[in-house]
Amino acid sequence: MRSAGGIALSIGLGLGLGMEATGWATAPLDVAAPPADAIRTVSGVAMTVLQPGPGADDRPSGDDCVIVKFTAWKRDGSLFSTSGIHGDTTTQCLTAAIPGIAEALRAMTPGEKRRVWVPAELAFPAHVAHHGPKMMMHVDRPPPKVDLTFDLELVRILKAAERPPDLKSPPPGVFRTPSGIAILVLRAGPGTKHPSPGSRVTLNYTGWTADGQLFESTVTSGHPAVFFMGTTLAGWREGLQYMVAGEKARLWIPAALAYGDRPPDKMVPAGDLVYDIELVGFQ
Repeated sequence: MRSAGGIALSIGLGLGLGMEATGWATAPLDVAAPPADAIRTVSGVAMTVLQPGPGADDRPSGDDCVIVKFTAWKRDGSLFSTSGIHGDTTTQCLTAAIPGIAEALRAMTPGEKRRVWVPAELAFPAHVAHHGPKMMMHVDRPPPKVDLTFDLELVRILKAAERPPDLKSPPPGVFRTPSGIAILVLRAGPGTKHPSPGSRVTLNYTGWTADGQLFESTVTSGHPAVFFMGTTLAGWREGLQYMVAGEKARLWIPAALAYGDRPPDKMVPAGDLVYDIELVGFQ
């Protein structure tokens, strides 16, 4: 089981690396440098508003994700990356976004379009977080750092699940499995049967590290995910067998039953993990 929310905007923007600008993505005339009247932040990001947002004064923050459209160019006008040639959208989470784009998105409202000049030191993520049902890109080596210019449209904000206050340790008296998983029932389910290791389960879930970093969630995708239990984390395989259909529970999973303290795959979180899981159903 591995979900992810690193999208092209969060993992190096390598979709168009080395491509030349074409008719549908011609670089703007000011691609090389922002105009004198551009909005400038302390960090060095520059922005101009191309189209104000018509909606409410609502801006993404915290662990929120967003649906965006974007095109990115190098400062020489060559195309670097894009969400798609036909107005395609992509989902991006603020915690996984490159710092310069995350900063711009936090200032935008739905429907707003901005041109954003991002310096190289803010153009690539310091870490990778996971937030959705599939990975669009994998990164085997750090991407080259270059100054980038974006045309960015915020289509929609996807509000993140609320962060629990008890991530570091479960409250006293919660049920614990023999292997050390702590389970707190948040909502009882009407079912009486439990899934088995061979079951196909439908889940809504959100996962945090013990220090509070949201790294994956179906909440922002708007629909549950389906897994074969045998392919999931050891902690899930054990914990789900105590649940019934319709139940929602919080699971504190030791690192040994998650990805470990030092996972070889840098795309997954290390250490103890906490999940809120709703067992929608199983077969």
